[in-house]
Amino acid sequence: MQKKPRKILVVDDEPVIRDMMADILEVEGYTVEVTRNGREALEKLSRSDNYLVFLDLLMPVMDGRELCQQLNARPEVRMQHVVVIMSALDQLAQVSSLHIDETMPKPFVVDDVLRIIQSYMPE
Repeated sequence: MQKKPRKILVVDDEPVIRDMMADILEVEGYTVEVTRNGREALEKLSRSDNYLVFLDLLMPVMDGRELCQQLNARPEVRMQHVVVIMSALDQLAQVSSLHIDETMPKPFVVDDVLRIIQSYMPE
């Protein structure tokens, strides 16, 4: 059984998305960290306890698919909860093999973000 995450990590190369997500979540009282790509996220996830990760798929340096593959292959970071944020929901078949917890459409609605968080974060 996975431990409940205590922090939220937003991984997206678009500053507007990162900042908007961080602002929403911080107002709600959550501890939020942000990274610009999968490589930065993997470094952070390797050094800390589990996160609820909101992950964009299309990013430079290391994309979301590669990050998911790395998370699944490395025992020290395997136990993360991952929500993929995707603008092209027609790519759902491509993410089905990534062992993610959920997908969320982009652009997103604040209520959807909060609903997802409430199902994973401790009370």
